[in-house]
Amino acid sequence: MSMLPPPSAPPANAASYTCPYCRLDGDATGTSCTHCGAPVDIRARVSESGWEKQPAIKDMARIQFGQSTCQVSGMYVPAAELRLAQGESVYFSHDSLLWADMQITLGSQSLKGAWTRKKAGLPLVMMEATGPGQLALSDNNAGETIAVPLLPGRSVEVREHRFLMATENVTYDWFQSNIWYRATEGGGGGGIKKKAIGGGLGMLASMVLDTEIEAGGDKNEVTTHYPAGNFLDRFSATDSPGLLLLHGRGNVFTRDLAEGQTICVHAGAFVWKDATVGMGLHLERPKSGGWFVGWQPATPWLRMWGPGRVAVSSAYEPTEGTGRILNTSQASLVDWNQQMPAHLAGIGSVRGAAAAASTHDDKAFEAALDAFATSQGFTAGKDRNLAAVHSHAYSHPGGIEIGCRVVDTAASVAAVSSMTGMLGSRMAGLSGKISAKMESRLGAPTGGEPLEGLGVPATWKQTGDDSAVLAATKNGKVFTVNIKARMSPQDMMGWARAFAAAGLAAMQ
Repeated sequence: MSMLPPPSAPPANAASYTCPYCRLDGDATGTSCTHCGAPVDIRARVSESGWEKQPAIKDMARIQFGQSTCQVSGMYVPAAELRLAQGESVYFSHDSLLWADMQITLGSQSLKGAWTRKKAGLPLVMMEATGPGQLALSDNNAGETIAVPLLPGRSVEVREHRFLMATENVTYDWFQSNIWYRATEGGGGGGIKKKAIGGGLGMLASMVLDTEIEAGGDKNEVTTHYPAGNFLDRFSATDSPGLLLLHGRGNVFTRDLAEGQTICVHAGAFVWKDATVGMGLHLERPKSGGWFVGWQPATPWLRMWGPGRVAVSSAYEPTEGTGRILNTSQASLVDWNQQMPAHLAGIGSVRGAAAAASTHDDKAFEAALDAFATSQGFTAGKDRNLAAVHSHAYSHPGGIEIGCRVVDTAASVAAVSSMTGMLGSRMAGLSGKISAKMESRLGAPTGGEPLEGLGVPATWKQTGDDSAVLAATKNGKVFTVNIKARMSPQDMMGWARAFAAAGLAAMQ
């Protein structure tokens, strides 16, 4: 919950008041708030929907922090000019430094996860400036400089590339947003071409199995998108008040969300939020009226819920085309086709139908594999469970990588056959082609040698100098153990056998 008091406008002839924007007590005798730079003589401007215009910091307005000051100058691409007192410091991204006095002491702060940050396009080094002296910072983009004063114990989370500066007593951390969706790049604009109808049916299989199976033989590129950015920055005040400067492109608006209150925000407009505000993915699927409704492109939004404060900007990058969404992080969905006839609206539930038809108990299966792996010194990796497909990964300090995967082929084929049947008799021929392709794709790897001793049909295939795969079938399910290790083929087979035995014992 927001730790700040509710907003109030300055009473007439008062020497002090509570700023309606940063919510801190300030001196009303000046022209701007000494904490955030908002004009003192402006009244809160709140729209009927509850959004509050963040007033631009007046040209040459001065903000106090510690014994130092920040003066924001410029209207269109503002610069923050800092006068640092002896021994006081600020940190900032290295590419935002506009100029600095020679007496300013400049240093660097290395950040954790340098390789991951580099791949994500985030700065690898934060610069630190220590007074006495003056320097100026600029985002090099048109918009507004936003001051966010932080009281001890308060944290805010900021979209990447919006940070400008923070005082030394504000801690900085970054984390993955965990808001994403994977989509094919083809056919995502305005419907599906006639020659791609076969590929559209292949998407039914893709929705169940998280793999691209195109009836027409084509394979679209699959891309992962991060609507809120792959990473978020978190800034927190520790034992004393601190100051955070951000840059908002265009005009910035803030809104207070009550406990449980929910809004949807354009993904590119998000600037910052209180750490108490929850955020997730929301999809809006427009009404299509066609037989391809189940994979009609959807519009991604950010769903936010209170309590706390949210800030958005009026200028943002356009949303990328979603193509045809295969799978997402946890998300809410509004499908405008819900009022359509059942035989059309039901197509979007292919994955749910497959999950309902599956007889695989993945909890018992995973528990058996985890118990065996742990006893042998392995560490469990990332699980991937999608309807009729269940994958579990394990790694050993000795350089052994194991991947275990179960596909309930009977449930998958039955679900897709049922759904393609809803499309009508004109698609009956393609339905058979899809089912055949799925059975071929999901069956045990071909070309392997028969393997005895597991109590079920199994094969063993060497796929490389340091890799091999064991495949077994049981009760309409295909169980594969992929191993990658620099050891003899006999040793690899021994490890694969052991994992297969542990998994097969728990499979129904």
